[in-house]
Amino acid sequence: MSSPSKNVKGYCLVTGASHGIGKAISYEWASRGVSIVAVAIDSYALKELKEDIESNYKVSCLTLTKDLLDINAPKEILDWCVENNIDVQVLINNVGLGSTGSFEDTTLDFDISLVKLNVFPMIQLTKLFLPVLKKFEKSFILNMSSLGSLRPIPYKALYSASKAFIYSFSRAISSELKEDSVYVSVSCPAGVYTNEAAVKRIKVSGKIGKWTSLNANIVAKYIVNGMLNGKRLIIPGVGAKFLMVLMKLLPENLNRWMVGRNMKRNIIAV
Repeated sequence: MSSPSKNVKGYCLVTGASHGIGKAISYEWASRGVSIVAVAIDSYALKELKEDIESNYKVSCLTLTKDLLDINAPKEILDWCVENNIDVQVLINNVGLGSTGSFEDTTLDFDISLVKLNVFPMIQLTKLFLPVLKKFEKSFILNMSSLGSLRPIPYKALYSASKAFIYSFSRAISSELKEDSVYVSVSCPAGVYTNEAAVKRIKVSGKIGKWTSLNANIVAKYIVNGMLNGKRLIIPGVGAKFLMVLMKLLPENLNRWMVGRNMKRNIIAV
C-alpha cells in the first residue's frame, strides 16, 4: 500500500516557516516527498531552509518573504502562487505571536498585533485558497492552536483567547468543508521546545509542564500523520492528551487558579 502522502501532488504552503513548529512541519512534509512554499518575514532563515531542504530531499522549496501583519500579504501570496502556477494542496496556517505577562503591562499596539497575526492571516488564507484546494480530490488545512485554547489562561489572556478563536473556527469549518474533501485539522500542542525562551519557560513550569512538552520535530510528525489520517483534532503526545482530559475534568475556576499561579511563577523565574 502506498503512503498517504503519495497522494499529495500539489505544494504545501507553510506560514511562519522559518522557525519553530513551522520550520519542523516544512521539513516533515518535505521528507515525505511534498514540495514546500515557505512563507516568513525572515528572508535569511528562509534562504537557509530552502538550501537545506533541496539538498536533503528530492523536492523544491520555494520561499516568499512576507510580513503577515500586512493586511494585503495573504492576497499577494495567492497572486504569487497563481502567477507561478503553484497549486497548493496543503495549507499550514502556523504563523503567530506569543506572550506571557500581565495584560495591563503590555502595550495596546502589541496586543492588537498579537490578535491580528494569530487570527487574520488564517482567515484570509483559508478563504483565498479554498478554490485552489477544492481542485484536488483531497486537500488539507492545518490551523495551529494550543492546548491553552481549551481554557482561559491568566497572564496569557490574549494569546489563549486568540487560540480559542482558532480552535472554534477550525472545528466549525471542518464540518462545513467535509463534503468537499477539504480536511481541516486543528492542532493543540502543550509546551513545545522551539527556542531558548520556550526552553526556559518549560524548565520552570514544573513536572507536568516538562512531561507534556515535546520537541518541535516530534510535534510536526504527530501533526502530519494526523492530517494524513483525517484527524480533525490533533493533540501531539500522550502527556498533552492527559493534560487535556485533566483540564476538562477540573472546574474552570480551579483550573484557572492553578494555571494562573504557574504562569505567574514563570514570569518571575524568566
